[in-house]
Amino acid sequence: MNQEQEIQDFNKSKIYERLDYVKEPANYDLKIPWIVQQQIAATNGRHYIDRIGKLNEYPVYELPVKAVTGNKLMLDIGCGWGRWLVAGANKGYTPIGVDLRLEFCQTSLNVLKDLNKVGYTLVADLEELPFKDSIFDLVWSFSVIQHTHHSRLVNCLYHINRILLDDGFTMLEFPNKDGIRNSMSSVLASEKNKNNYNSWCVRYYNPKEYKLIVEKYLNNFSYSNHSFLGIGVLKEDLKYVSAKNKILTSVSLLLSQFADLIPTLKKYSDSIYINASKKKSIGNVDGLPKQLASKSHDNLSITPLLKCPKYGGDLSLSNDRKKLTSLEAGIYYPIENDIPILIKSEALAC
Repeated sequence: MNQEQEIQDFNKSKIYERLDYVKEPANYDLKIPWIVQQQIAATNGRHYIDRIGKLNEYPVYELPVKAVTGNKLMLDIGCGWGRWLVAGANKGYTPIGVDLRLEFCQTSLNVLKDLNKVGYTLVADLEELPFKDSIFDLVWSFSVIQHTHHSRLVNCLYHINRILLDDGFTMLEFPNKDGIRNSMSSVLASEKNKNNYNSWCVRYYNPKEYKLIVEKYLNNFSYSNHSFLGIGVLKEDLKYVSAKNKILTSVSLLLSQFADLIPTLKKYSDSIYINASKKKSIGNVDGLPKQLASKSHDNLSITPLLKCPKYGGDLSLSNDRKKLTSLEAGIYYPIENDIPILIKSEALAC
């Protein structure tokens, strides 16, 4: 089996995969669905593992960018249960999330609806982002791309540059190999499968290495501290985590405050934000479709922004809303519960 087929088989296995869930207790009655309680623990970090079944409200986070007005479009790569889609909507963006798992795309839409926010999702591979050129004002990703092989990372960066507007920017959160905690051999040992293209183990680079990688595809590289003593620790966690984890979170936040005062300390951060802007202009589309401009609740209103991930070209929505068809290539991609599945392995002949 060649590598291309292995990649397609791997992606196909993940699309419909469901997390290994504990059965919902008979007396469970909290607002957050039981399945989402477990998804939050699986994606927010180890300090949420002991919060399953104890969260009385959706954790709400602040996207660390300026608020915007007008028809500004944001992409969240690896949207998970939807926390950053909600955060993007709260900052004025129209958020679109992609994830390799259909399950997470559905959860994200449900969470957006529960919180009375408008956003969109689709199943897609981060190294083949199926969007037309020059449409996003912001491309965001948090604790996701670090799980990909180096080749997947650079392919993703290529597409980020392609889909950003000329004045758009990207903000990506990554672990720092030189971080206080990350530099420990026991942490770096997790990289043992880093050369396996389909392994989701965490890969570690230091800021100099990130700069070399990112500047091949994007301009104006810079980085800033995100957190210490863990990957993905956020100030909002103090409200939601258990008492014992509040201590770790507080120490991490205190160290971050020192890094803000003494910028040279950021090189020891365990988690950093990388900022960059578009490297090359390749032309703009004619603005957002009317449906997105009016923030329609119809998830398939994003169709005009999409393109075939296998051959490129426009996609047409079938009358029954079950397929996105590339008439030029003679193939189609399935739609499940109004969520497009734009993965090469799912392309079928018309």
